[in-house]
Amino acid sequence: MKHDQPASTSSQLASSENTQNRKADPSPSHSHIMDIITSQSWAYIPDLPDDIGPIRNLLLVYSRIPASDIDNHILRVREDAWRVSRFPCVGRWKFLRLTEQNDPCYRQVLFRLNVPRSNDAFLDLGCCVGQVLRQLRHDGVQGSQLFGTDVQSKFVEIGYDLFQDQDEFGATFVVGDMLDPDDTRLDDLLHKVTIIYAGSFFHLFNWTQQVYIGKRLVGFLKRGTKNALIYGRHIGTTRPGPSPWGNNMPPYLHDKDSFQRLWDEVGCLTNTKWAVEIEPAGEKIVDVPRIDRDAQPVNFVIHQIS
Repeated sequence: MKHDQPASTSSQLASSENTQNRKADPSPSHSHIMDIITSQSWAYIPDLPDDIGPIRNLLLVYSRIPASDIDNHILRVREDAWRVSRFPCVGRWKFLRLTEQNDPCYRQVLFRLNVPRSNDAFLDLGCCVGQVLRQLRHDGVQGSQLFGTDVQSKFVEIGYDLFQDQDEFGATFVVGDMLDPDDTRLDDLLHKVTIIYAGSFFHLFNWTQQVYIGKRLVGFLKRGTKNALIYGRHIGTTRPGPSPWGNNMPPYLHDKDSFQRLWDEVGCLTNTKWAVEIEPAGEKIVDVPRIDRDAQPVNFVIHQIS
């Protein structure tokens, strides 16, 4: 799961509008109430989506759950996760998303991790139930090469329940707050990895927070690493800047140039250099009140160049 501050378009929208209206108008407008209702409805889809064949297969082959039991198993686990945190990544089934096997970046990551005597290790940042890590494990990566971190410890337990693999998975989970400099639990990740996945993470934070996160991620890299790879997906925009659906510290959404500037700043602070690539993810954002029309899901890759 992602950081335990307003972590979604819907939760941020509801939070910021509630605060603003308490200050400005004790009687919320009809449109404001409808926005909140629409956002809450958007955040939760009751039925399983149609496009979950890959996760069904993973649960069948990797977790050895009988095919006839898989859907009910997923539904039960999702309700447990929803009780822990009502974030849209749970309510909208995004925790069932796996990477396409022919994705070029995934193929590169898999090659690096599976090459004989590989020195590479992988971190899933904001890992939620750890579906990304299980996909890699199923595709041959050793558990000792896999790390996950999340601010919410319950999701680690729910991940073990979902995938039924607590005794054999072998990955390392570290619970901690990426924005808290005094959270020493994350010191367990120092100098441990070379590849980092950040799915739906950076778009939760403002510029200053993103720089701090980037600096901390560089500290997680193994000493001497010169070819680190950081990749993922988030909400981007053609007009970079603070998001209109934020609270008093609105998230900063990026295009390619602004994300490169951010990583140039991280590089200056860490004596490293990075090159950013961004491409549209080919998806549309489901309509939510006040979401900028210029916003769009994007895939990004950040290559270490020195």
